[in-house]
Amino acid sequence: MASAPDPDPSPDPDPSPDPSAAPDRSADPDPSSGPVPAPADPGSASWWQARYAERDRRRPRAGGLTLHRITAGALELADRDGLDSLTMRSLGEHLQVRHTSLYRHVASREELLIETVDHMLGEIRLPSLDGDWRAGLEQGAGEFRRVLLAHPALVPALTGGQLLGPNALRAREHALGQLLAQGWAPRTAVHVYLTVTHFVIGSAVLDTGGAARTGPQRAAMAELFAGLSPQTHPVVRRHADLLNSPDGNEEFAFGLRVLLSGLGHLHAEEAGS
Repeated sequence: MASAPDPDPSPDPDPSPDPSAAPDRSADPDPSSGPVPAPADPGSASWWQARYAERDRRRPRAGGLTLHRITAGALELADRDGLDSLTMRSLGEHLQVRHTSLYRHVASREELLIETVDHMLGEIRLPSLDGDWRAGLEQGAGEFRRVLLAHPALVPALTGGQLLGPNALRAREHALGQLLAQGWAPRTAVHVYLTVTHFVIGSAVLDTGGAARTGPQRAAMAELFAGLSPQTHPVVRRHADLLNSPDGNEEFAFGLRVLLSGLGHLHAEEAGS
């Protein structure tokens, strides 16, 4: 559903920016101050650092277009029409604003995707801190996966930049805080958090991409395996049905259970050392 028209229909005071170039976000630098540093790669730590500083300086216009509205609209458009359909022009049409006004907030489609990924992560419901670390990780991983599977078109954009936006940092702070509060050593807690996070992302990539298997596809693979030669592939042939019976949710649940079980042994070892 398209959003309401832009409440600020007046023309921009500045010329429309070149869509292929980043807008000028500050006054011209003093030539005596030395060379202008190269812009940071969108999604990098230095890029996010600059974005946070810019947000602190920005004074939003009353009733004007906001980054939240832009990224919410981008997520709606990607969900509806796919990631390839998401362009600055199509998003402007979806939001019923001039697409040039988007460049006040994001300098390119690449920046738009990075900000939209972080907007999506804001849908994660953080687990309660009352439970133990294992319950927290299990619930958090399930929530992360739920959100990713709800927006499959945006999953490929997860690798477009580092997950360092405000919503990503919110989840990181929460998970690491719980692990540290329950006795994990700082270095190990960081490894635990990253390992579980990457496991969830990997499973979502497989379950939303070309490797995802439907019921009929699993049946076809089982038929292929069952037809293999017993001389060359006796084990695969014998277990043809089992090899294709689990769906993505079953595989994720099993993998997470095994991962958390191993982490439990590691935690016990560290506590006893």
